[in-house]
Amino acid sequence: MQYLIVANPTAGRDRAVRLANDVHQLLRQASATSRMMFTCAKGDAEALTLEALQQRPDTGNSTWCVVACGGDGTVQEVVNALLAAKNKDGSPLANNVVLGLAPGGRCNDFASAFGIRPDARHIVRVLLDGQARRIDLGRVGDRYFCTVATMGFDAAVSRFVNSMRTPLAGTIAYVYGVLCVLPFYTPVEARLVLDDSTVNGRVFLAASANTSSYGGHLRICPDADAGDGMLDLCLVAPIGRWRVLRLLHHVLRSKHASLPEVRLVRTRSVQIESTIRQEIWADGEFITETPVTVEAIPNAISLLVPNTKRS
Repeated sequence: MQYLIVANPTAGRDRAVRLANDVHQLLRQASATSRMMFTCAKGDAEALTLEALQQRPDTGNSTWCVVACGGDGTVQEVVNALLAAKNKDGSPLANNVVLGLAPGGRCNDFASAFGIRPDARHIVRVLLDGQARRIDLGRVGDRYFCTVATMGFDAAVSRFVNSMRTPLAGTIAYVYGVLCVLPFYTPVEARLVLDDSTVNGRVFLAASANTSSYGGHLRICPDADAGDGMLDLCLVAPIGRWRVLRLLHHVLRSKHASLPEVRLVRTRSVQIESTIRQEIWADGEFITETPVTVEAIPNAISLLVPNTKRS
């Protein structure tokens, strides 16, 4: 297997740079073929990955592993490149490439969903000796995402967290964003069409989950599974500001399903319309605006995960 490490040097306040270098050196010490590429701006991870895959030399039967080193946003870019790349005969290149993860960003919810830790030696063990597992992705329009796509309050919080210049990361950053956005947020009138039902009315938030968490391990859809071909949808009805704090407390404990304002459902897709255009954020990144269709894409890519057959 040949390894291409695509690293975002600004992710995790430079943690990704150190992690990428450590992983690269450990792979080379193990006599693996490894090269690194560093991004310079948003969109670079996707562009560099696509270019490298399209120009890769013919290496016979060797498999390529593209290692996304950064946060969930970096992983999203790499994943979209993998699914856009084509073989010379026009067939999807993703069938011949596996994804590796080196979590080094502000939020690493996708890696956490598969038990991949931000430790170089652990990551290299997974890359060298892991199991290749076919996993689902979500898709909004023509854009793929890995963790959770959000509309409403949590999208507003994502925008705030994405733009703030503080050393906060993960759950602490999200909680801080909740407290800052809450006084100014107003629920939106929306229509959501699921597989078996339709929801009309004002919505505080709608989160469509491929994996269980966002915002640094906030388990918004605790039962979401990237292997069941479905999306788990968390809908929250309009709720008073003090009740939002109670909701957050319950989300932190994965107990929010018991609240009357919360509805958790499973669906293959959801069509979302709103009276006022609403932003859709996924993996901590802005994707598009309503109206949109969010859908599960089963067995979309192959991911290296820890080998459970070994001690």
